[in-house]
Amino acid sequence: MAQYVFPDYYHSPDAVSLSSLLGNLAILALAFVATPLSKRYGKKEISIVGMLLSTVSLAVCFLLRPENVWVFTAFYVITYLGLGVFNTVIWACIVDVIDYGEVKNGVREDGTTYACYSFARKLGQAASSGLTGGLLSLVGYTELTRTDPAVLDGVFNITCVVPIVGFLLVALVLIFLYPLSKKVVEANSAELASCRAQ
Repeated sequence: MAQYVFPDYYHSPDAVSLSSLLGNLAILALAFVATPLSKRYGKKEISIVGMLLSTVSLAVCFLLRPENVWVFTAFYVITYLGLGVFNTVIWACIVDVIDYGEVKNGVREDGTTYACYSFARKLGQAASSGLTGGLLSLVGYTELTRTDPAVLDGVFNITCVVPIVGFLLVALVLIFLYPLSKKVVEANSAELASCRAQ
């Protein structure tokens, strides 16, 4: 939604690239601390914190509805940082899932697990593009209506509310459905190391 909210709602097309740059720099900085944080607290645990950080950042932004583009950019970067925690760690979680499958089923299925994850990720990316277009149509966004205040409010609402719901759902899935806490991952690693040593 950045290519709509910045130029249309904030009348600042230059902020699209700058906010993206700042968000990516935040994730780059995060890359240096992701491994130590994962080792200390666990991948699941820091992913939950990242998703909740993104949820809270956008929820506060939605409630405040900042008029200044740079205040919105600050919320955007904080949100991006929380998402970055999850996106950085998720690749390492694949190995944990593979280990978990081997412990539970006695068979190691690296290729199948990665292929399923990769396919699901592609489906999600395609769905998000379609969802964006559908939601913009729902609020009446067209070339002719892009300056209408009601449409602009709709663009802002979509930019905040849809990700809030998504981030919160991911956090809840991690909390209640994803079983691989730090303790479980360490137990699986120990069990596999013991089996391989024998």
